[in-house]
Amino acid sequence: MDKRDETPTKEKIMRVAAKMFSESGYDKVTTREIAKAVGINPASIYYHFSSKDDILKNLYRFYFEESRKECPDTDELLRSAETDPPHEVLMKSVFHYNEEMEATLDQILVTAAREICADPKSDHFIRENIFDQIDNMLRPVLQRLVELKKIKPFDIDTFLRIVAYYCFSAAALNNSSFKQNAGEYEVCMSYIFSMITPIK
Repeated sequence: MDKRDETPTKEKIMRVAAKMFSESGYDKVTTREIAKAVGINPASIYYHFSSKDDILKNLYRFYFEESRKECPDTDELLRSAETDPPHEVLMKSVFHYNEEMEATLDQILVTAAREICADPKSDHFIRENIFDQIDNMLRPVLQRLVELKKIKPFDIDTFLRIVAYYCFSAAALNNSSFKQNAGEYEVCMSYIFSMITPIK
């Protein structure tokens, strides 16, 4: 292992595990293989994690904490809804992860997607960090824009699912050769938001 690498061992284990789980599947990766990829003795993993399942739980917790840091504040969006054009308000809800963290966070999301049928924890993770997060942030804003007669009433439930499905798909694409840059992601989100009809 490169002695100049200052990254703590626990973080290295998590980053390597996220990559391996997303590529091969959680069940097919062993702690021994993770240790080898990190460049440590297999027993050393247990100084940081009690089990492979504990690594996965920590990855989910890490995603939750990092995504909450970047997620726009709904109260700020609601204040913006009072004065700004609807499309502009909605585009303020679009956020990007810290560039250094983005690959790992996308890999965690892909891992959860792979495990969603086999592991209730993964189902809960997807629901809380994708569907519920988007719903909790955007639903009050969309409802307020309707109340203010800035947009025509529409099926908010279906629309929020479209947004969530796209965000989910974008994360998966970022682990492939179809990776999107920030500009492309924003263009796609802008197009989705343009489906809402403003009242002039």
